[in-house]
Amino acid sequence: MGIRSIIFLLAALFMLSSGCMKKAEEDQPRQEKVSPLHSNVAEVLDVTKRPDVVPNFTWKDSAGKIIDFDSFKGKVTLINFWATWCGPCKRELPDLVALSTELAPRNIKILGVSTDRGTNAVEDVRTFVKEHGLTYQNVIANADLEEAFGNIRAIPTSFLIDAQGKITQTIVGLRSKEFYAQAMLALAN
Repeated sequence: MGIRSIIFLLAALFMLSSGCMKKAEEDQPRQEKVSPLHSNVAEVLDVTKRPDVVPNFTWKDSAGKIIDFDSFKGKVTLINFWATWCGPCKRELPDLVALSTELAPRNIKILGVSTDRGTNAVEDVRTFVKEHGLTYQNVIANADLEEAFGNIRAIPTSFLIDAQGKITQTIVGLRSKEFYAQAMLALAN
């Protein structure tokens, strides 16, 4: 085995261990099923790209009220793009749940953005969120949202947003709870 083969193998193993490549988007439209109230999963309705600040996007809460990302302004926010089928995503989600609770008193929020696709994406994500105890808000991305964030290609991908709404860091791949805590707390101080 040549040195090039070894380097290629090591690079491939690193990529597989730190993130997932996105699945191809299905052409079928998503259909939302009626779900119980108090769900913290919603589909993105509208996306507005803006220069120099995070895109604004909207979703409906469980009561049918339209919420937008601008309502997070004034808070440090971690936006985490993930999917139900992504192994590294599944490994970091418990840490994000813990951090969302631990850091809430410090005016820090976490927002999950599922990249799942298909006719049952909403139901699949809701079931996953419930089974895995994801307590923070999750939205299901559409192509416009992914494009507004630079065409997400690998997951997990996270964006650290400061209190003024600017993206201060893009994080591709699996990271530890300590890494995220340190990065968010540095912006909150």
